[in-house]
Amino acid sequence: MIKAAAIILILAAPATGAQTIVEGGPEWLDKRAEVFSSVCMAAAPDFAAFDAKAEAAGLERIEQGWHLPPEAFLSLRAHDGFCSCFMTVGAPDQTEMVGAIFGRLMQDWGASFTGKAEGLANVAPFQRDGIEAVSILEPRKIDGQNWLSARVTVFGACPDGEGGQ
Repeated sequence: MIKAAAIILILAAPATGAQTIVEGGPEWLDKRAEVFSSVCMAAAPDFAAFDAKAEAAGLERIEQGWHLPPEAFLSLRAHDGFCSCFMTVGAPDQTEMVGAIFGRLMQDWGASFTGKAEGLANVAPFQRDGIEAVSILEPRKIDGQNWLSARVTVFGACPDGEGGQ
């Protein structure tokens, strides 16, 4: 009887002892940085694969874009002759969020970084298929909460039917 009870406790331990990802913690930052890199930067410069990359990243399709629960939202937007992949994400510590995203971009795309050698985290130019794709990270405060507007922008039109267009 003791053996059976011990097995039940061992099997139940991961479910009751599982940690949730803490908002603003390292895993939380890393996931958002990964999504920005694997969806927005990876879909640049033409963004034709935006929806496929968002789906592959496990995001939820919603009206006008994609959602990473609980708060992150990604979409494509045409503006002033440019096409941008936007990710709006909660950023309890905006400096850490900027650092996490820039660090991930450098890890994944550093060979195509065309900025100054010491880097510039808030505006970072990269070459994607011979076209400049600029990552812009803008801290925002909305209703007293810290957010980050992250985007990859290229000159030209957004593809039809992608990202809520």
